[in-house]
Amino acid sequence: MAQNDKQHGGGQGQHKWKLQVENEVYQWDSQFITGAQVRDLGPGIPDSMDLFLKIKGKAGQLVKNADPVDLDAPGIEKFYAQEASSEAGGSGNGSAL
Repeated sequence: MAQNDKQHGGGQGQHKWKLQVENEVYQWDSQFITGAQVRDLGPGIPDSMDLFLKIKGKAGQLVKNADPVDLDAPGIEKFYAQEASSEAGGSGNGSAL
């Protein structure tokens, strides 16, 4: 099976929505996906890490397990994980002035 465009989701609908989790592309059968469902894709994202939705030109948006994300927005939704103690979109090693 190819690594990219893995199919997931519960329905048998004809339309597939694409999303990206940590640089891996997946197809989903529903317009909405929750943070918990994103965490379960591929190798999975542990609860000890925060899940973010990348938003162009802004810091990532924190996605909690029960939060629904609409995959019908233009483009492909990109999710990433960071240590819970780090700042969204940052390197996690900022220094105080």
